[in-house]
Amino acid sequence: MFILNFTFNKSYDMKINSAKFEISNSTVYQCPMSDKREYAFIGRSNVGKSSLINMLTGRKNLAHTS
Repeated sequence: MFILNFTFNKSYDMKINSAKFEISNSTVYQCPMSDKREYAFIGRSNVGKSSLINMLTGRKNLAHTS
């Protein structure tokens, strides 16, 4: 689970202000409860999920790539 702090400007463009890795679990029930929006990136191995997270956050190694 990654925690992203983001804002929207007047044209609804999203700006990520901060991002950090929070926790990794094999089941959603072990993740902490949140009152904020949550997004899931789901796909097969080596399709670019981690690269997408890194690109969106502007960080090279937030999500580990293989």
